[in-house]
Amino acid sequence: MLNAVACVTNLCDQAYPVNIESDQNTTVKEKEFLKISDMIEKLGVTRTQFWRMRKAGEVPPPVIRNPQMWLASQVKEFYEQRVAKEDVGTL
Repeated sequence: MLNAVACVTNLCDQAYPVNIESDQNTTVKEKEFLKISDMIEKLGVTRTQFWRMRKAGEVPPPVIRNPQMWLASQVKEFYEQRVAKEDVGTL
């Protein structure tokens, strides 16, 4: 099984910033997205292992379907929650 702590620390190292303007055009939010290749690289798994993990619910669903991309902050949060659940289970 993959070490969830390592995933949290590695996933957001390389992300792609995308500028999104707000409705009022007064502030600009920056969101970072991870492509499939980034997820595979950061998790340290093969493409096949990645899809198996995804099917098993060990990877969050993408926020953009085509091309599939994940919001870096949501992925980090997903794995932080998994680490917290694993820590509670070991007590």
